[in-house]
Order: sequence, then structure tokens, then C-alpha cells
Amino acid sequence: MHLDRAADMPLYQQVAAHLRARILDGALPAGSRLLGSREIARELGCSRAIVLTALELLYAEGYLVSVPRGGVKVAALARKAAPDAPSPAPGIEPARLSHRWRSVLAIDYAFDLASPFSTGTPDIADFPFDTWARLLRQAWRNAPRSACTDMSPLGWQPLREATAEFLGTVRGLLCRPEEVVITPASSGALDLCCRMLIDPGDEVWVEEPGFIEARWALQAAGARLVPVPVDGKGLVVAEGIRRAPRAKLAVVTPSHQFPLGVAMSLDRRLELLDWAQRQGSTVIEDDYNSEFRQRDSMAASLKSLDRAGHVVYLGTFSKVMLPSLRIGYLVASPAFIDVFGRGRARIDVHTAGTAQPALAEFLREGHLLRYLRRMRLVYAARKQAVLDAVQALLPGELDIVPSEAGLHVTGLFTPRLAARLTDTEASARSRAVSNFIQPLSQCFLGTPDRQGLVIGFGRLPVEDAHPRLAAVADALRATGSGQSGGPGAGAARRGR
Repeated sequence: MHLDRAADMPLYQQVAAHLRARILDGALPAGSRLLGSREIARELGCSRAIVLTALELLYAEGYLVSVPRGGVKVAALARKAAPDAPSPAPGIEPARLSHRWRSVLAIDYAFDLASPFSTGTPDIADFPFDTWARLLRQAWRNAPRSACTDMSPLGWQPLREATAEFLGTVRGLLCRPEEVVITPASSGALDLCCRMLIDPGDEVWVEEPGFIEARWALQAAGARLVPVPVDGKGLVVAEGIRRAPRAKLAVVTPSHQFPLGVAMSLDRRLELLDWAQRQGSTVIEDDYNSEFRQRDSMAASLKSLDRAGHVVYLGTFSKVMLPSLRIGYLVASPAFIDVFGRGRARIDVHTAGTAQPALAEFLREGHLLRYLRRMRLVYAARKQAVLDAVQALLPGELDIVPSEAGLHVTGLFTPRLAARLTDTEASARSRAVSNFIQPLSQCFLGTPDRQGLVIGFGRLPVEDAHPRLAAVADALRATGSGQSGGPGAGAARRGR
């Protein structure tokens, strides 16, 4: 192994990525004993701290286990050998709408973007607007002709290059610019996938509970949604296989599940990839808010484990910069990219090009990385303020699901609170005191098996957490019913 000290990827991630790849390709089989951290550091010419950090990351991901007297060996991973499978082939009256869109618009979805507890909404107060404005002016003062005419359906080439570098640094996802497509945020990427991959009636796995806006795109494409339960280890793949073994697609949020916030375990990830390869199915990985992690280390993306080209990775800059930016990306195998590019040219040609040159420079000059480092500290403090307030104000009534990333936490109702009211009633009461909190039950496709509240903190100042949650706690204890969230609440979108 060679450490590239000039690369953007941190040295400990380079060490972890090398060992992870050797374990997955069988060069380091289960039970293999590694050299001691001092010996590895001496051979690589780096500090022992770098090696220890890499090993800790692989411990957390489940690749390594400790043995007596301080040794380290490769864990036994539950993997099944599977033959290579072929990639999938490439103001109106309601009566005038398609049946699919009528069903989507009929969904009653309570949401309030103005609420301080809005989920997944970043705070733009500290965004470097001066720098962004300078780059916009600079990009268009002497704009190249290629930026003024129709761009490639795949996106502005310098931005594709900068995005690939960004993903390598922030997510440890090593990809080439040719594997990147620039899209209208992650919702546009998902819409493109639905148009290109789904025929009406195709079965699609969705997480239960899960991200309701992803379901809208799938339903609009005519998919038959198959809810697959999520537990503390993420999507229960075995249950998905039992319910729909030949599903065409699976849509997952493995690194930061919405709404529960759990991360999918390594065994589940490998089980999901094994199923996709055997069935020739596609897995769409929505890497929801993983940039805002509260620890320096985190699990590798599902896409980084994909050896057969069955995973399409979605992400967005809108959630980490400005919601109105509306620029995202997908990462897929070259075969997918070719088909997606030709299909995109027949739909909306390309993503709006006004901001793409400026965004490429924003990434290359390191402004987004610095902004992310600063905002991670801000959001970590806000999350802790919410946790402290819940513990003080609702003891024994809300159990917070542990989560290491994102801009929200989910509190599950204890039997004591569930005996008094439902989460939809609790949400209505929170709206009545101007602190709307999303009910967990509306994230279920079927009958909810638990009640809870999805508490966002991205736009919640630390000093506001306790007084606002105190108002909510008082409302939950009050006698009488709260006000209804109302059907109009579903009109707002979170802008992914």
C-alpha cells in the first residue's frame, strides 16, 4: 500500500479503504490476523495514531474483531457467492390528472417549513454569501461559450470533476468524473431513476418507516411499493426478500436512515448487495444528510462496497449549502451513466447551468469543506441542546433513537405517553403552540407499529431549544385535543 500525502482523502481513510477493499475481495479472508499497529505504521511510514484511527473505523463497520492479548483479525462476514447477473435494461380538474398523480396528491402530509423543528433544513445564517457572490460574478464575467449554450445532460464537466473529488474527501467514495451526473438536487436524481428504471406495476422496496417524498416519486412512476421494516441495524433485508423477492428496485438511506437515524449494519449491507446481484435489481442509495456527522469517523457508503454496479448513489448540495440551489448528483456505473445521459436529453436536457461553474470553484477552493467543518460544530451543539431539553422536560415519555449524523433526532413514545395520545395528536398540539413537530406515524406506508416525533434542529438556536420544547411539553400534558395539522400543510417541500 502507498499513502498519498498530497491527496484530499485523509491518511486514516486511505488506510481503512485499502484494508476494506482487501477484505471484500478476499485477499484478507476471515480469521486473518493483522500486524500490530506499530508495525503497520512503521511499514507505511506514518504515525501509529493514523493506523489506530483506521482500525477503529473498521471495528465500527464490523470488518475487524479483537482477539485475546490485543490482537486484531478479520471478522467473519456473512456473504453468499452469486453468479454475475446482467444489469437492468436500460389549476386543472382532478379528472384530467393521471390516476397515479391523483393518488400522490391525495396523500395528506403535515409539514411546516417555517417551524424551528423542521427536519433536514439547514441554517443559512452563517453561509459565506460574500464568497458565493464573488464566484458567481467571476464565473459569468468572462463566461465560456460552453456555459452559455446547452450543457451536457450529464452536467458541467468541471463540476463533475469537483464533485468526484468532494465525495472522495467527505464520504471516502472513490469515483471518477465519468460516473457522476449533475441533477436538480437529489429529488431530481430520484425522479430520473424512477423514469428510467420503473415500469408501472414493478415492485419496489421502501423503508418502513421511510422518507415519504421518495415514495411520491415512486408512486408517480407507477411502482407497487413494498414496505420493508427497519430495526436497529437498518433495513431488514430478509423480510424484503420474503415479501418481494424479485423487486425491481430498493430505495434505502443506509448511512443515516430517515426518519429513525440508524445506520445499516455491514452484514445487512452485504446481504442487500448480494440480493441485488442475484436478482439483477438496482439499489438506490440516498445518502441523506450524512455530511453533517457528529463524529470524525463514519461508516462507508453502500456504493463504496458495490463491486457489480448495482447501486446508484444520490446526494445533494442543496442540503449543505442553500435549499434554493437545487443542484445534486448521482453516482453510478458507466453503463448506467450512458443510458441516463441519453434519457436525460429527452426529458429536461440538463440541470440549470447558471450556478454550476460557480459551484465547481466553490468546491475546488475548499469553501464547502471549511463551511461543513464549522457547521458540524454548530449542529452538534444544537442536537445536544435538544437531547438535554427532552431529558429534562419529557423524562420517561420520549426515548431518543441514537443517531450520529443529520439534522434531526427521533423520539419514540414510551407506553406512558402512548397511553395518553397519538403522535398525530401530539403533532397537532405542537402546531397549536407554533412549534410544529412532524409525527413519526406519517412516515409509515402501512399501519404504524410505533409512535414518535421527528425533531429537527438545523434551524433551532441552542438558546431556543429548552423554551420551545417546554411549550411543546406543556401542550402534550394539557387536557383536550389540539388543532388539526390540516391538509394544506402538505404543500411545502423540503427541497432535496
